[in-house]
Amino acid sequence: MPRSALPALLLLALFTSGCDDESDPGSDPSTGYVPPSLEQLPDCDTIAATLGPMVEGMKLVEEEGGGRYDNVSVYGIGCTWLSPEMQSGNAFEMVKGGGLTIAISVDQEPSDATLLRQMGMVYDDHRVEDIGGFVIDLSKQLDPAAQLSIIGPQVVVGRVTITVAAGGVALQKVESMQGITNDQAIRGAVAVHNMLR
Repeated sequence: MPRSALPALLLLALFTSGCDDESDPGSDPSTGYVPPSLEQLPDCDTIAATLGPMVEGMKLVEEEGGGRYDNVSVYGIGCTWLSPEMQSGNAFEMVKGGGLTIAISVDQEPSDATLLRQMGMVYDDHRVEDIGGFVIDLSKQLDPAAQLSIIGPQVVVGRVTITVAAGGVALQKVESMQGITNDQAIRGAVAVHNMLR
């Protein structure tokens, strides 16, 4: 996955944040979930340890500042891991290869779950509801068993959004990422949310 894919993921997260403050209880920061500061956000190695098998055998792409960023209305961290095929240097192997990206963004305002649900962009998942959040599905047709793509699920709790996505050289689904499903991405995002508390 090209490094240029990360800004696109962050833009997707920004698109769905700060819409309104009349949100579902699960997206209300007053539920007691205090978002971590930029300095408190885990580094990519810690996130990888939490994701476990999802990134096993993959190599972290080194980013300036460790992937951390701080904009006017949002801050966070983005991490990308490449499959062994992408690291091989062999063009025939790289076509089969891909990468997994996870982005944690903390917004000034929570996403508006009510509006997003009206737009058909909320996917119901009990694991996410159990931690007071909801899943944003930009495709409006999330199949939990399907292979994770470049437009992956976003797990939102209060002001914190965790986006997980995967793709290949041209952002398409690739062979090396077949074992990572949307369901696994949601499970991994929930695990990272729990780590942040």
